[in-house]
Amino acid sequence: MEHFIQNKYSTWYFSLVNDRKNRILPNSVYKEKHHIVPKSLGGTDDKNNLVYLLPREHYIAHLLLVKMFDGDNKMKMSFALRCMSNFQNKYHQRYTPPSKIYEIARKHAAIASSEKNTGHPNYNKFHTTETKEKLSIKAKERLSSLTPEELSIRTKNSFSSPSSWTEERKKKISKSHTGKKLSVETRKKMSESKLNMTDEQKFKCGDSNRGKTWKLIDGKRVWFAKEN
Repeated sequence: MEHFIQNKYSTWYFSLVNDRKNRILPNSVYKEKHHIVPKSLGGTDDKNNLVYLLPREHYIAHLLLVKMFDGDNKMKMSFALRCMSNFQNKYHQRYTPPSKIYEIARKHAAIASSEKNTGHPNYNKFHTTETKEKLSIKAKERLSSLTPEELSIRTKNSFSSPSSWTEERKKKISKSHTGKKLSVETRKKMSESKLNMTDEQKFKCGDSNRGKTWKLIDGKRVWFAKEN
């Protein structure tokens, strides 16, 4: 592997993958295929570049890869790590990292993206209040020109609209959140956001569910009365 930083993390990484290459796991054990030299860095599917790791080992390997590079390569490894943190499906039993490690993965990806975009003509630039108002007026004009039927279809076809979600997607969303815990920082931000809500925003939350709590069941939000 070229252009990696020779540090304790690279030493740990190669120690991990080289040791596991000589290990034989039974077919009954769930394992994940790992490219020793990542494909995004020129790695191939050649047998010598592959090793089978347990889910936690696989996550640790990608965590170490982030520490072994800088520049564009660090950004690639950071995004790969974040994808591993979020990816779940019926074929994979991905390792779910603790909230603290998950937060680190997110920060690595954010920092790497920021470093890559530094120097771009639009980097760190924001729309003025006047521009935001013009964009808002244009968007409202487009929506107001739609018939009720067209507006309903547009909403249902929107990828972000729950009404467009299939049962399979709802189950995937539910499974991806299972076992994840919010970090202290995230819980604090959510609490502050609720305190800063206006009366109108609070009213929009709905009187019927006020004072209740909810959780996702099969991808659907189900409300319950709070226990005293």
